[in-house]
Amino acid sequence: MTEETGASGFQSGKPWRTLWALYRPQRRDLLLGELAYLFKASPVWVLPIVTANVIDIIARRPPGGMTSLGWNAAVGAALIIQNIPSGLIYARFTSRAIRGVESSLRSAIVRRIQKLSIGWHSLRSTGGMQTKVLRDVESIEQLSRQLIDGGTFAVVSILVAVVVTAIRMPIFVPVYFLLIPVVYLIRRTLTKSLIRFSAEFRQSIESMSSRVLGMISMIPVTRAHAAEDDEIRRAESAFGEVSRLGQRLDRHSGLFGAVAWVSFMLLQLGILMTGAALGLRGAISLGPGDLVLLSGYVAAVVAAVMQLNSMLPVITRGFDAIRSIGEVLEEGELESNGHKQTVCGVRGEFHFENLHFEYAGPERNVATLRGIELHVAAGETIGVIGPSGSGKSTLMNLIAGFYQPTSGRIVLDEIDMAELEVRSYRRHLAVVGQETLLFAGTLRENIIYGSPGANDDRLFQALEAANAAEFISILPDGLETVIGDRGARLSGGQRQRIAIARAMLRDPQVLILDEATSALDGESESIVQQALDRLMADRTTFIVAHRLGTLRRADRVIVLDQGRIVESGPPADLAARHPERYGDLVNPAP
Repeated sequence: MTEETGASGFQSGKPWRTLWALYRPQRRDLLLGELAYLFKASPVWVLPIVTANVIDIIARRPPGGMTSLGWNAAVGAALIIQNIPSGLIYARFTSRAIRGVESSLRSAIVRRIQKLSIGWHSLRSTGGMQTKVLRDVESIEQLSRQLIDGGTFAVVSILVAVVVTAIRMPIFVPVYFLLIPVVYLIRRTLTKSLIRFSAEFRQSIESMSSRVLGMISMIPVTRAHAAEDDEIRRAESAFGEVSRLGQRLDRHSGLFGAVAWVSFMLLQLGILMTGAALGLRGAISLGPGDLVLLSGYVAAVVAAVMQLNSMLPVITRGFDAIRSIGEVLEEGELESNGHKQTVCGVRGEFHFENLHFEYAGPERNVATLRGIELHVAAGETIGVIGPSGSGKSTLMNLIAGFYQPTSGRIVLDEIDMAELEVRSYRRHLAVVGQETLLFAGTLRENIIYGSPGANDDRLFQALEAANAAEFISILPDGLETVIGDRGARLSGGQRQRIAIARAMLRDPQVLILDEATSALDGESESIVQQALDRLMADRTTFIVAHRLGTLRRADRVIVLDQGRIVESGPPADLAARHPERYGDLVNPAP
């Protein structure tokens, strides 16, 4: 299953159809596994007949009884022994089908997540996405196993019981239909609540997952503010909510199972006693073996129906998981790249023409950029300053192609960016932000991220230019040093130099520096700034900064306020016009 088939064939409102569609590539394995299962489970359906035959032989002592007994023993033994090879065949094909769907479904979700717009991601939690990839797919896997194992067993058990009873004791076939009103009443009474409780429990799991991920990422801040107890209380509150809703779901599931068990067992006892009473009175011809057979098959049918009822919580969770995954696979807010012009090279000239932007979504329809008009020459360095909420980060997101303008346009090298395949454009773009995003791998893996084909010569040149070679050389394992989650074993300045080396390796023509030195001390900032100067050379660069001194190297500085450009000009001109406000552009504070 590819991401495209996973998304197009997914209909969360029709879970049965969706489940069947998910197994389209694995249907051959699924069918072979089901056939093997029928052989594997056949002793359960045939041994009651063997038992009934043996009892009749003992009770009636017919001629050739020993021979008949031997044949029944041989059939029973053969059916039992064949369970080993048929069980292995069943496990092989069924596992291949289920695990294949499990892997493909996770792949489809991840592929879709990578293609959904940044705006869509900004409204979702990381924990919720993790739950869909891990727990929801696991729920669908459990649903599949229950249907393949328990569902097949229950359905075939009922069919075998009805057919054999119709052949040997047709008068008793109608008693099986007494189960229908019992099942209907149980489901009508308890199912709606079970579905609702299952959905609420899954939502609490997503919320808890988000809380735990947030808590882990905030540990340095938490420790610095001595807020450990507050975080523990919030996490334990989430755990308590999950526990409360889980216990409620478990209680309801237990009540469902208990009511079903009592109802079916009473029905089974009633049928058995009725048959025995009719046989004693001579109302029907019923031998000892027939009574045992009837009892066995009634028990089998009751067990099958109870099996189907016990599957309901698993089916409910599975269908809820299908609806949850559908929120990703059916979402249409994709980053639009189809049938657009591929970017093979970039000069870096930008025209912003009457640019407007507002974020979409609940309570977010507020204009962020209003009528931006700006021309940036190729290779020019533009500083961007303004108060918080003035639109600086939004402008950078538009330049990176994360969002599309609400109105107006951005023209790159005389081509409207709306007509460009932005993924190919981003190969010529690098972003160095305030927080360097690193993963728990080696330094080498983090630096070549996005440039997997880079050779060692290019890598070492990038490290030298980024002022990173010296500190890496004194590490015990050099480039093979494992840096921990989010680069926890590196200082802030070292992480920034790794980010710069990563950008150097990409050799971008367009560069975005978003508060790249704001979190560093003076010494680290000086070292990083030297590396940034090398990185900015001959590249179109946009610098967002609060420290005005870091913008002295800009060719021009634009001042944003409430989404508009209120001033612009070379740093010296702005400082001359407003020395009190912009003096640091040319005279940095000591």
